[in-house]
Amino acid sequence: MRKVFISVIVVFLCAQLASADYADPPGWDTNPYFTHQSWSFDTQQANPMAPDDGVISPGSPKFNIAPGATWVDDLGMVFDPYTQQYLGTRQGGWRVDGPSGTPDVEMEEWFTIDIPNIKRDLIKEVWIELTFMCANQTHAAGIVNDVDLQIYADGNVGDDNFKFAYHGSTELPVGASMSGEIWVRSASTFSFFPQPGDETIVLRGWMEDGQYVILDQIDVDTRCIPEPATLGLLGIGSLALIRRRKNR
Repeated sequence: MRKVFISVIVVFLCAQLASADYADPPGWDTNPYFTHQSWSFDTQQANPMAPDDGVISPGSPKFNIAPGATWVDDLGMVFDPYTQQYLGTRQGGWRVDGPSGTPDVEMEEWFTIDIPNIKRDLIKEVWIELTFMCANQTHAAGIVNDVDLQIYADGNVGDDNFKFAYHGSTELPVGASMSGEIWVRSASTFSFFPQPGDETIVLRGWMEDGQYVILDQIDVDTRCIPEPATLGLLGIGSLALIRRRKNR
């Protein structure tokens, strides 16, 4: 009886997983320079990894997991610890174990993403959403201070002159595993001027022995927009054109 009950739950939950990720995109898809790339890690791929089907990009984005990361095929059930409701099952992810890096001294690189562009004299904006599992509630509560997410232009990783400006992030716990691991979803935004030929996303972090994270989903949206000064000039030009027509 118990096996039948669990099987029914699994079937019910799997039907809901399609809407579990790419949860709150920024709504840039009407921008003429919009790109979208997603990695759901449903199956193990050779490193570096191409994105899922449906990518919108001028080139070939690649995800690079750090050496030493291990593949986890079945991540199990996720439930809401407050309501005790089941939220879904997770399939496939990359696990990074501590000890990793040194706090306040040197963080260890966990992954990079290379996204090619076409250079334009426009502001480039990037939105990144990560879904991952932390070892426990204590680890989840402090991980925002133990990781560093940055983007660099044209392969100049580590050079502050080519670092994208960071505009903030949100972190939200979205569930727990049956063994007390905590699922977290994080979304961050960045910008750079002018749009480079490519950008490299880098996530570094540190963890104590016994701690770990499992990366399960990545979504990256980008767009290009004019500088505020350019928008102002366009506005002035439009007004001048309107006045000229009125004076005829």
